[in-house]
Amino acid sequence: MKKAILFLLLLTMTACAYVDPTINDSIKVYTDTAVRKSSLQVAVHPKSKQYRPLTAYFHPFVIQQQNSDYFQLSNAFAEIFNNAWLEERLFTIQEFQSGTPYQGLDAALDRARRRGADLLILGYVPYFYAGHTVDDTAITIKLNVYAAGNGALLWSMVQSGRIESKNPDDYIYFTHEHRLSTAPFTKIIRSIAKDMAIPLKGWLPDPDKKFQFAKSARDVEANLTTPEAAMTGAGENDAKKMPSDNDLPSDDKMQDKGNKDSDESVRPDVKGVNLDIQFEFNKASIDPKSYALVDAVGEALNSPELKGKKIIIAGHADQRGTDAYNLKLSKNRADSVKQYLVNKWGVDPALVETVGYGKSRPLNQGSTAEDMRMNRRVELRLSE
Repeated sequence: MKKAILFLLLLTMTACAYVDPTINDSIKVYTDTAVRKSSLQVAVHPKSKQYRPLTAYFHPFVIQQQNSDYFQLSNAFAEIFNNAWLEERLFTIQEFQSGTPYQGLDAALDRARRRGADLLILGYVPYFYAGHTVDDTAITIKLNVYAAGNGALLWSMVQSGRIESKNPDDYIYFTHEHRLSTAPFTKIIRSIAKDMAIPLKGWLPDPDKKFQFAKSARDVEANLTTPEAAMTGAGENDAKKMPSDNDLPSDDKMQDKGNKDSDESVRPDVKGVNLDIQFEFNKASIDPKSYALVDAVGEALNSPELKGKKIIIAGHADQRGTDAYNLKLSKNRADSVKQYLVNKWGVDPALVETVGYGKSRPLNQGSTAEDMRMNRRVELRLSE
């Protein structure tokens, strides 16, 4: 009976491991050592959801532990984390600039502002230990997210991870050996980054979400008030499809799955609409041909369903021109639409936020006149 149990155990382990059969020695079964992590500690977080996509500047990490390889580790650790977050699609633009030395928070915020970023992401490493393939490897990461405009701390999270060296498990018919990763820091940092992305996904809207174009007040009202499931017929929230973390041991996978299916990871339900509002060439002045469409927006915003609601007006540009020029022009065009609605339709200016995305969020990559016209749009979102 004992032999049968051991044989079944061996079959189970070999399903997810490497088996080294030898003639003279017992069989060796190798499995990769899993990442063990502390609970994610979120010390600071926003009180409300974010309803417009944001851009982020990712600064190299600050290594707080004394080390001669400070500069190289600062860039290497941050790049691993940044790449893991790029996979999560948190922001419309996420820029990482390797080789930038840390010269204080004010300097980092200034760099983020000069790049037009909404957020500064700054990580700290208070402790790390490199065991490579012979000993434990461990690291602690503290991540702060700041509003680039005013320097306010929006998020502060910390988590530790470790890959432990373990002695072989000897059985009668085989030996189970725990194989250490050849890139342990990559494995741990990616696992921590995936955990830290979960609460941000519950705060940020989907940066790739597309809205329908509206041509009338009825279209605007319907798109801003009808539940998404009724509009699409799907009723399925893609934000719940969080990536699995194969680095976790089986008991942690079950706990992590519960976290990912919770409300914390569900993106905000943002309702919006695209508007084909045209402007004079290289100017923020609304083309008179588009007055009727802006009037339709004003009529919809004064309807019983939408009156008094907070909205975001976003301007978009086509691919012509520089990034800086298009960001400024698209913001000015959004301001023009806001001013029109305030002056003619009595919309409360305190309820209207404006933003310019420039050419960072095109609907298509085409170069025809019609393609560029679609990209040169105005987007309207509810922000509550």
